[in-house]
Amino acid sequence: MPKKIATGIRGLDELVGGGFPEGRVILIIGGPGAGKTIMCSQFLYKGISEYQENGVFVSLDESKNNFYSEMQKFGWDFRKAEEEKKFVFTDATRMSRVAMLKEKLYEEESRSLRGKQLSIDRLVEDLQVRIEQVNAKRVGVDTLAALTYRFPDPIERRTATVDLIESLADLGVTSLVTTELGYLGLERNAVEEEFLVHGVIMMQTLFSGGTTTRAIQVEKMREAKVNPSLVPYSIDQYGIEIFPSMPLFGGK
Repeated sequence: MPKKIATGIRGLDELVGGGFPEGRVILIIGGPGAGKTIMCSQFLYKGISEYQENGVFVSLDESKNNFYSEMQKFGWDFRKAEEEKKFVFTDATRMSRVAMLKEKLYEEESRSLRGKQLSIDRLVEDLQVRIEQVNAKRVGVDTLAALTYRFPDPIERRTATVDLIESLADLGVTSLVTTELGYLGLERNAVEEEFLVHGVIMMQTLFSGGTTTRAIQVEKMREAKVNPSLVPYSIDQYGIEIFPSMPLFGGK
C-alpha cells in the first residue's frame, strides 16, 4: 500500500481516503471553467509552501507569464517559488516548436509523425531533468486535451498519451493530469486516459430547478477507500474548497 500525501486542497483528503497515493498519476476531468488548472496548481503550491515538496508544472496550452499572473490571484507566488529553486514551469508548446525547427522536420516527408513523437520524447526527457533540478515530488500536467490539436490522428494521439502517462508513473512523482469532460448524448463519455491512470476525479457544473452548483466526485482511486459521493465544491480567493458532508443544491 503506497504512502498517502496531503493534497493541500481543503476537503479533498477526506474524499480520497487521507490523501493521494504517493508516486501515482491522478486524472482530473472537467469542462471549461471547472477549476482543473486551479486544482492542479493548488496541489503544487501547497506542496511547496506547506509540505516541503517541490513541484513542476507542464503546460500544453498556456504561457508562463499568464500562468503566474492567474495563480497570483489566489496568493500563490509561483515566480518566487521558482526563484527559490522550489518550482519549475515547463512551456511544452514552445519547446515542441523549437525542437521541430532544430531538427528541420518540416522538410521531410514523414515530418508529421516523427515531429510529434519527437516532441513527446523531448517533453519527457525535459521533465525528468526538471524534476531532478528541483528534486520535485509533485508534477502537474495541463491539459491532455491540447494533444487533440497536436495529434489529430487518434492512433498518434493515443500513443502520445500513453507515453506521457506511463513516463510520469515511471518517474515516481505524484502527478495530477487534467483533461476535458466529454459527453455522449446525456451520458458522460469515458475518456481513454481513465484506463491508464491510478485515480480519476471528475469536476462539473450541475443544474437543478434553476440553481447551479459545482460538483466533484472521486470516480476511481486504486489502493484507497474513498468517498464516492458527488459533493459540492467552491472556488474562492484561496482556491478550491470541497464540502464532503454538504448535500448538493442545499438538500438534506
